[in-house]
Amino acid sequence: MKHIIQFSGGAASSYVAWLISQKYDKEDIILLFHDTKTEHQDAYRFRKQVSEFIGIPITEASDGRDLWQIIDYNHCLPSSFQPFCTRLLKLEPAEKFYKSLNEEFILYNGFGIEEWKRIQRTYARAMSLNRIVKSPLFDLKIKNEEVKKIIREEWKICLPEPYKYLSHNNCLPCFKAGKKDWKRYWKYYPEAFEKAKQAEEKIGHTVFQDYSLAEYEKFWKGEEKQIDMFEEEFDTLPCLCSV
Repeated sequence: MKHIIQFSGGAASSYVAWLISQKYDKEDIILLFHDTKTEHQDAYRFRKQVSEFIGIPITEASDGRDLWQIIDYNHCLPSSFQPFCTRLLKLEPAEKFYKSLNEEFILYNGFGIEEWKRIQRTYARAMSLNRIVKSPLFDLKIKNEEVKKIIREEWKICLPEPYKYLSHNNCLPCFKAGKKDWKRYWKYYPEAFEKAKQAEEKIGHTVFQDYSLAEYEKFWKGEEKQIDMFEEEFDTLPCLCSV
């Protein structure tokens, strides 16, 4: 029996990998990673350190294309309603890997108590495929902030840079994100935001129905300077390493 961690490289899946490594032989555990080639470079450093800390190598199963290539291929922008980015860059490579195993396995994800809807969808899909999937953080009622604290203070591993500004360590940008995250992409990751803006112009439709990213950029640039406690908190965050 293999135990496959859906190892995105975020804090949650990293902690799940550690939990499972405490229960089963490391030879039977797989840290399965799908490279979207659109993440922050610091995510690769973090994954490597976690892998070394736990003592299990990373197994990669990737499509080979990045987010922008599959957008060009589909001539469409992904969204929560048509997440072809997830299907092409993660789900389909994962399916190929599962079929190559020729062995029973259990899947483990990093969904926590804050993500009940995602857990429901994942369980429903697993049941339709006659598979077992588990969400240890949800079962143990461990919150994301607790996980991050353990990684920083006990493992002594610095969290990936995107956590300084975002709640996730996903693609930059993630087309399924909301407007608050897109404003942060614009502010902190302008190169990724510019690529998304160009993709809108090339394809002819927009991420949001009301305004284009180019229009939102004008709004954000023209906003009067005012104290925004939420943004100010992110601007003054220290290094994410343990002190």
